Amino acid sequence: MLFGSRVRKKFSLFFLAIISFLTPKLEAVGLFQPSHNARYGGMGGVNLAIGGSPMDIGTNPANLSLKNRKELEFGISLPYIRTVYKDKFSDPDPNLSYENSESYNVLAPLPYFAIRIPISEKWTYGGGIYIPGGGNGEVSGLTRITPNGQSLNDWSGMKLPSPIGDSRRIQESYSSTFYLVKSTHALSYKIGGLSIALGIEGIYSRQIAYQKFHDITGNIEVPGQGFDYKSKNAYALGGIFGTTYQITDTLKIAYSYQTSAKIPLDGSMQVGSYPSRTGVSATFAVPERHGLGFSYGTDTFKIGVDALYYNYASYTSTYKQTLAAPIFPTAFGQTNVIPQNLSYHDSWALGIGGEWIVNDWTYRLGARHNSGVLRSEGTNALQAGIMVQDLVSGGFGYSTGKWKFDFTLLYYLPVRVYNGGSADWNFNHAVFSKDDIRVNEFKHSLRSDIPAILLGASYSFD
Repeated sequence: MLFGSRVRKKFSLFFLAIISFLTPKLEAVGLFQPSHNARYGGMGGVNLAIGGSPMDIGTNPANLSLKNRKELEFGISLPYIRTVYKDKFSDPDPNLSYENSESYNVLAPLPYFAIRIPISEKWTYGGGIYIPGGGNGEVSGLTRITPNGQSLNDWSGMKLPSPIGDSRRIQESYSSTFYLVKSTHALSYKIGGLSIALGIEGIYSRQIAYQKFHDITGNIEVPGQGFDYKSKNAYALGGIFGTTYQITDTLKIAYSYQTSAKIPLDGSMQVGSYPSRTGVSATFAVPERHGLGFSYGTDTFKIGVDALYYNYASYTSTYKQTLAAPIFPTAFGQTNVIPQNLSYHDSWALGIGGEWIVNDWTYRLGARHNSGVLRSEGTNALQAGIMVQDLVSGGFGYSTGKWKFDFTLLYYLPVRVYNGGSADWNFNHAVFSKDDIRVNEFKHSLRSDIPAILLGASYSFD
């Protein structure tokens, strides 16, 4: 036990150092990955009733008791988010009409580490640290009309020469990054064919966002406009429960429940030319998750089906930032409340996958369908990761001695979401005053697909 404790401490400190190095540039695929390791990724994320990996701490910790050997597991997921954002503003005046099309690609390193330690014949401990997801987006050089519809000089107070200063056209840049890091510790108890487990999740999060404006050439930044927001380091607690029952020698059923968590993203914001940063109060809620799984398995062949349900609508339909002072500009005056209608919908997922073991090699295939979390009324240019719905995957593993190595190729199929006027993003770019509202003249779309590589390794020891 002393050795196990030392190993846990050393690897936890090492992995925390890796997390600290990655997070300043961290960009992630969505609030939830289909799996947290390379093995399950090769089966389309299916794992609830199959189990057997230390990373069961993040999905169904009851499966920690499936093996009675100590095991370390670590690896990284490398999704490459490919996005095309388009928008169009129509106006009879050709000097006001514009179209934008921008492609941006993001490589999102998502590392993980876990350990499983049997305590007795009935009790098993599992712990680890990993990044389940987050979100990032950045667009720049988008043609816009000034927020109040006036000329650049009249809106900004600048004195640029004509035609630049007299034009109502400008450029906008916007960036937003949000991510989660989890440290989960769980205990599994086995009696007969039944295993049950409880785990505690420590959650770390942060959000950073900014908006900048430039003249239409993109060479001169407009001073005293836009905003820069940085949250403090945010911490929260969550929980996970799991149970697995061995119905026959080959058939298992499993259920898993992950609690919601409220993340306090309080921080500060620089708004325009206001002389100091202003305090911001905000809370982001991560939804709960229910999972039901079935599996058929022998020593050399396993296949499983997972059905999952995410209760987004009860937790993340809106996100509100409250400023300490009413200084945030809108078309209807200054305010201290910045509401964002995310309009996330409850989501379900159905996956099927399996693995086939031939001597030292393991071959895996899987597929998964997710109903859409993001609908048209919640779209903006920066929501690519949460859009993804369907995926296919394949991979292989190789065992040698006490080591196992896993490699997976995973592809999130392309999806496009259109919006014709009902999103906050539309209002922000097509409402210039209470008497000048042109929401129906602004339309946008977002397309994304994600190829991903997952690499993993595990080591069993006595």
